[in-house]
Order: sequence, then C-alpha cells, then structure tokens
Amino acid sequence: MNARLALNIADLTRFDSIIRQCMIAPVLSNDNGSVVVVGPNMDDSAIILNCDDKRGRAVIEFLRMADGKAKRYLTRAYVEGPRGGWRKVQS
Repeated sequence: MNARLALNIADLTRFDSIIRQCMIAPVLSNDNGSVVVVGPNMDDSAIILNCDDKRGRAVIEFLRMADGKAKRYLTRAYVEGPRGGWRKVQS
C-alpha cells in the first residue's frame, strides 16, 4: 500500500493559485477526510492527494520546479507514516 501524500494549503494559494489548482484538481477527493493538520503552526494544514505514490510525487516535483523558477520557497509536502503521523517530503 502506498503512503498518503498531502500538500500544504497555504502554499497552494499563492499568486499562481489557478495554475496550481488546475494541476492538483485531478488528484483531489472529498472521500477520505481530505484536510489534515500536520503540525502546531497556523499554516500547518494540508490537503491529501488521492492518487498513487508515483503520480503524487510527480505533482509535488512539478510544483517545486515552478517554485524554483520563480525564486520562491518550495511547496511544502508531507507523507503519512505507518502510525498516522506526517513528515515533510524532501526534494
């Protein structure tokens, strides 16, 4: 079974949010409690991707590539661990 991946909601609401939303729309679902809190900070909410690991990581890498070209901080992404905790996905 693939681990679930999630993207930080605050990072998806940047200046180019329409492009980001179009990119992730096919991999979102409301079926599985799609928003999770991944940390103690106010902007530590993430939306779960409803796709296999390979596709989810490709979406993450594409968003981060766009971030790098625009000289912005990278989109925060998370992977669910075996006991339900969340940790950051490294580049």
